[in-house]
Amino acid sequence: MTQSKFMKQKDFTTEEIVEFYNDTAWEYKAFWSDFNLHYGFYDENHTTHEEAMVNSNRIYAEKLGVERTDTVLDVGTGRGGLPIWIAEHVGADVHGIDIDRRHVDEAKANARRRGVASNTDFEVANFLDIPYPDSTFDALSGIETVCHTKRKKDFLREARRVLKPGGKILLSDGFVNQYDLTANEEKTMRTLADGWAVPNFSHVADFRAHLTDLGFTNVDFDNHRDYILPSSRRQLFLSIAITPLLKVASALGIKDESSVKQGIALYHQYDAIKSGLAVHGDFTATLGT
Repeated sequence: MTQSKFMKQKDFTTEEIVEFYNDTAWEYKAFWSDFNLHYGFYDENHTTHEEAMVNSNRIYAEKLGVERTDTVLDVGTGRGGLPIWIAEHVGADVHGIDIDRRHVDEAKANARRRGVASNTDFEVANFLDIPYPDSTFDALSGIETVCHTKRKKDFLREARRVLKPGGKILLSDGFVNQYDLTANEEKTMRTLADGWAVPNFSHVADFRAHLTDLGFTNVDFDNHRDYILPSSRRQLFLSIAITPLLKVASALGIKDESSVKQGIALYHQYDAIKSGLAVHGDFTATLGT
C-alpha cells in the first residue's frame, strides 16, 4: 500500500519509548492525570477536564461491550485507567500489559486504591509478544498505544491470536487520512511523531485493511474530533505555558530533550487535529468465528 513520505523515516526502540514516558512522567502527573494518559471526551454533560477523562473510559468500555463474565486485555495500559474503570464499573476480569515497569507499578497501585486489585492483573510485557495462550480473551483494547510500533499488522496478528472467536477489539489512536502531504504537513506530522516517540501514524484505510485481511468483521472507525477538541486545546495551552520552562530545564540538564519535543508536539497537535491533517479515532471490530 502507498504510504505518506514521513511514515518511512524514524523508528524507536522499546528502551527509547520507555525512556520517553519516564522522562515526561512528571508533566503527565502534574498537568494531565495520575490515572489516564489519553485525550478526554467532552460533551454537554462532561465539561471539565476531570469529567472528560472519566467519560472517555466510559465510552471506550461501552464500545467494547464488556460484560461482567468477560476476560479483558488492555495493551499499553499505562497507569491502568481504562481496565481499572472496567473492573470497577463492570466487574470483569481485566488484565493489562505495558513495556514500562513504572507504569505497571502505578497501575497496580491505582487498582488497589480503587478496590479492584482482586479482579485486575498488570504485568510488564510487549504487545508484539503477548504472554497469554491462544483464545484467552473476550475483548482487547489499546488506547493511544499501537502508534508506538511500525509493526502494526504484526500486533493485530498477535491480538487475533489471544482473542476468542467472536471476541471484540477496540483500538484508539492517532491516524492520518491522506497519503500525499505537502512539505509543511509532513514536517508537522514528523514533529508530532518525534514528540511522542512514534515511528509512524497509520493511514485509516491501511489499518482498516489490516483488520479485514486478518479476519476481523464489523470493522468500524469513529473520528473523535468533536469529542476531543477541548482536550486538544488544553494541551495547546499547556505547551504555551510550560515548553519555555522545559527548554530552560533541558539546557540546565534537569530535564531530557524528549520533554521539550513533547511540549512542541502538544503545540502543533491542536491545529493538526482541528484541520483534519491528523485524525484521532478508534477502530472497533469482531474476530470472525
